[in-house]
Amino acid sequence: MEVTTRTVSRNRCSCCRQEGHNRTRCPHDAAEATSLRDAYNRERREESVRRARVLNERHQQLASQALSQTTSNAEWRAGVYAQVVDMRRRLEELTGNGPPTRPPRTGPTVREVKIQEILFENAQQIPDGLYKQLMDALVLRG
Repeated sequence: MEVTTRTVSRNRCSCCRQEGHNRTRCPHDAAEATSLRDAYNRERREESVRRARVLNERHQQLASQALSQTTSNAEWRAGVYAQVVDMRRRLEELTGNGPPTRPPRTGPTVREVKIQEILFENAQQIPDGLYKQLMDALVLRG
């Protein structure tokens, strides 16, 4: 897209629209000044029409891009919706409102088994009440 810049000149004659002098110092006679002014005005109108045409072409390009992106937008929205559903499911699981992510354990962990073995091996050295409390705390699940 072309970018046009308009220079603003403070010394433009109001008779002939030429730069570099003013109305009181215009070197052109009335007929020549009128033809120069008409030519200047014609150039300005053509420039205005050209700018409007460029803007219209750009608008049409954007409209066609938006139309072509409609299908890709639908695909993008479907992907985002799937992500939102997944995030909501995870949030419900973390807050306890949804099903748990892992099923509850059915058996003892490796550490619990190891502690039970150590307690069993050293049962003779541990007082009976303490041994019973420790073993009850490590009751096998299942």
